[in-house]
Amino acid sequence: MQKDNGIASEEVNQSNIRFYRAFENLSIESMDKIWKHDENVVCIHPGWDLFTGWLAIRESWTTIFSNTEMIRFTITNTKIKIFDNKIALVVCIENIETKDPYSGRVIRTGVIATNAFERMEPNCEWSLIHHHGSPITNYIPPNASSH
Repeated sequence: MQKDNGIASEEVNQSNIRFYRAFENLSIESMDKIWKHDENVVCIHPGWDLFTGWLAIRESWTTIFSNTEMIRFTITNTKIKIFDNKIALVVCIENIETKDPYSGRVIRTGVIATNAFERMEPNCEWSLIHHHGSPITNYIPPNASSH
């Protein structure tokens, strides 16, 4: 992880980790806590259309969760940049392991993601305001056995 503002950078990293834990747990309740509930938030899942506004984004997560049996992430190559201690960008590689629902075969794929967080007042927590994932062509899984 690239260091930016010390403590703030670690806070952003922890928020990013919470996002992926919510995803792994297929938990809409946890996603509710991570995302800013606003009409200007944006989410672009790999191969999907643009979703704008928390209600549309929440519905997309509900759809993904109801159609996913298992998903695990190993996050690598994390880069964090914080702007004026208010907005943070996280770029990382999502090394994904999931199961094909029909064959039960394990599928490994890679996605490059950009996650943007906004520092919320008065609690100073970092809330997700933007997620964009794009598939990595010619993906080679890392030599990591866990996240």
